Amino acid sequence: MPDGVSYMGGRGETSAAPAGCLAAGPPFRVGVLVDLALTPDAGGHVKCWQRLAEAAAEYGGGLDLTVHFHGKRPRRIELSPNVRYVLLPPVFSTAWLMREVPDHTDLAPWHPRLARALGAYDVIHTTDAFFCYARTAERFARRHGVPVVSSIHTNTPAYARITVARTFEQALGRRGAWVLNSLLGAPALIEARLRRRLDRHLATATSAMAHYGAPPEPKSGAGNRTIALRRGLDHALFAPWRRDRDWLEARFGLPRGGMVAIYAGKLNIGKNVPLLAPAVAAARDAGAPVHLLCAGSGPERRTLEAALGPAVTCAGPLGQDELARAYASADLFLFPSAIDESGNAAVEAMACGLPCLLAAGSGVAARMAGCAGLRILSGGDPAAWAATIADLASSPDRRAAMGRAARAHVEAHVPGWAQVLAEDLLPVWREAAGRA
Repeated sequence: MPDGVSYMGGRGETSAAPAGCLAAGPPFRVGVLVDLALTPDAGGHVKCWQRLAEAAAEYGGGLDLTVHFHGKRPRRIELSPNVRYVLLPPVFSTAWLMREVPDHTDLAPWHPRLARALGAYDVIHTTDAFFCYARTAERFARRHGVPVVSSIHTNTPAYARITVARTFEQALGRRGAWVLNSLLGAPALIEARLRRRLDRHLATATSAMAHYGAPPEPKSGAGNRTIALRRGLDHALFAPWRRDRDWLEARFGLPRGGMVAIYAGKLNIGKNVPLLAPAVAAARDAGAPVHLLCAGSGPERRTLEAALGPAVTCAGPLGQDELARAYASADLFLFPSAIDESGNAAVEAMACGLPCLLAAGSGVAARMAGCAGLRILSGGDPAAWAATIADLASSPDRRAAMGRAARAHVEAHVPGWAQVLAEDLLPVWREAAGRA
């Protein structure tokens, strides 16, 4: 088991077996394909399936679940008799070509080891449309008639557009990149190509689940477009009563008496992290005693530290328990990404009673728009973020009221992981198997 990763139990959430248990008989076998590495600092896509696997481990008989991730060597990690992780090395990793991508994946068109495992499943569940695991599943399913359920967790086309444009700038300089980025529109062409690939993948799926951010157009015959795979939450782990300001200041060496604004996630351009430095700097120039705490790693860390100096603390990736304490002990959550589909971190912060500033365009901003605990701002306007940060820094009572509203909204509208398994996934898996 990788160091620092906890796979079993200890989440603070008690979950009864999901409603609508599978009928008695042979186990219903599902293989989920996550074309990313299982590491301690993995993002929300990986963590989502870790939490769902933990819920399935409590489910008991009837469901047999295998979640495939990347690993440096082949490994099998048992969570329970009916749930496990299988780690396989990538065939052609993006790490061999470039360093600065949101998460490394596998570009090969076929994974022989994975293909040998797919025949054991009644249903295959793909979680992207672009990379080796999904492409292997498509080919295998066509040959052998195994049903495929698809859910999309990341806006890969938009991430590709942003990442490619930045890569050209770093390699060619701004003038050289202008030719490719603006004159020829190469990043936009790549985004369009990936969107066409997404449509083709969904058209081949037996069932294509909708997602929070922008459900794909129902062009294909795949079913279940109206069923969204929600993200769950451990409501006991992420909670406002875990607030401990003395611990926060001592643990991260933060100045006393100011306002702590926290960001959690990858420190990269895809998350729009470059907005944070000018926004926080301008708020401080306006007199707000704000200190930025970042939980996560990525290439923008150096830029943040150079721009903000002692006004920023980059703590690196935090475990779930420590991250929950940090959320609850801070004063404001900043989430500048305009393309995130799910926004796990923002929902966790809201559950901890934090007022949130979200970028318009993200999935979490769209589905939480009615919550009084947040403000939705343009992801391209640091001045608006600075003004809002400064305003809230001077209004602790308003921040507290927003925090209470955020927690109440999450309690009312965000399910637990066992509920997501029971209400979103199991019915779709059953229906896909029946249609096949």
